[in-house]
Amino acid sequence: LHSYSKCDGRHEVNYGNFMHGLMTENIQLNRKVLSELSMHEPYSFKALVDVSRNAFPGNKKVVPPKKEGLSILV
Repeated sequence: LHSYSKCDGRHEVNYGNFMHGLMTENIQLNRKVLSELSMHEPYSFKALVDVSRNAFPGNKKVVPPKKEGLSILV
């Protein structure tokens, strides 16, 4: 599961949205299978991410906000 999370983060897609997109396309894979795919078949996993993104609009690539200009008050 840990390695799946790392690959999931690499593709910048939220886990819940990713799973929803797969379910929309009637792709039923459990976490163990997804984890194995992410480690041993990265191109296949990337294809699943692409399918999920196309199936669910919430999966579009999100750019995290920049942290510049923020100051921490002590």
